[in-house]
Amino acid sequence: MSQSTAASSTEAATTDTEMGASETADETPADVDSTDLLTLDAPQYLQMSGDVQLFDQIFSAVSTVTDKARLGIGDSGIAIRAADRQGHAMVDLRVAGSSFSSFDAATGTLGVNVERVRDALSISNAGDLAQFALDAANSTLEIDIDGITRTIELDSVESLRYPVEMPDIDIPATVHLSPDDMSLGLSAADMLGDRFDLTVDSEAGEMRFVASGDTDSMTYRRAKTDLIAFEPADVEVKLDSSLVKSAHAGLPDGTNRVLHIGDGVPLVLRSEFPDADGAMQFVIAPKLPN
Repeated sequence: MSQSTAASSTEAATTDTEMGASETADETPADVDSTDLLTLDAPQYLQMSGDVQLFDQIFSAVSTVTDKARLGIGDSGIAIRAADRQGHAMVDLRVAGSSFSSFDAATGTLGVNVERVRDALSISNAGDLAQFALDAANSTLEIDIDGITRTIELDSVESLRYPVEMPDIDIPATVHLSPDDMSLGLSAADMLGDRFDLTVDSEAGEMRFVASGDTDSMTYRRAKTDLIAFEPADVEVKLDSSLVKSAHAGLPDGTNRVLHIGDGVPLVLRSEFPDADGAMQFVIAPKLPN
């Protein structure tokens, strides 16, 4: 799939098929149905509180692709799914209500300005408690941290583009990589250009980051013994370095990266939340060849 046609695949939440591929790694996402939650009217009430770091992880991830997003709310938790304007990258995340210090909500969808929420969170210190409360009558969201309350006007859900469903694609290879290995491979590739090839070689038993410049080339190999887990298949996909670096940076610090890799199809880059019942993943379109 080329990047020019990626809008139909990356402007989408992960379907049950795709989540099933993620779950082969014994990772269970929060029990939140984002497909239903992102198409509803605004809820009548919402009150939730939790460690400010968890909220920062949620909204920092979303900010890598958009500054406004639909926030789906249900009695079992929250879900966000959003794509960038070009349809080249998408984020899909879910967090169970049990992950918060308190969670009391009606089912519905809110249109949230992600950057304003991040501004409100930026005044916090490590370990602070953030409290979110919906004022349904005035269509605002109040965020209170250590006695400072920020009131944010909500956006109309209808004004926010809804990502279409992701088509059924074959993603046969799965690689579990440490965040340090991921950073090193991306940094090495980025030094030579704005794109790189991500390859899995089942016969050699390794994955490779491969990049080429005008005169130089680079290959960063990780053998099966270097990886946390490895389900190989012979696949290769060309990717935009900046998109993958942004997605990697959007995942929580210190968590292993799970890469679902197909042959010339979107890359799925996934991680669990370190201290919550939830998971997030990015879907990144393949890059057009030169």
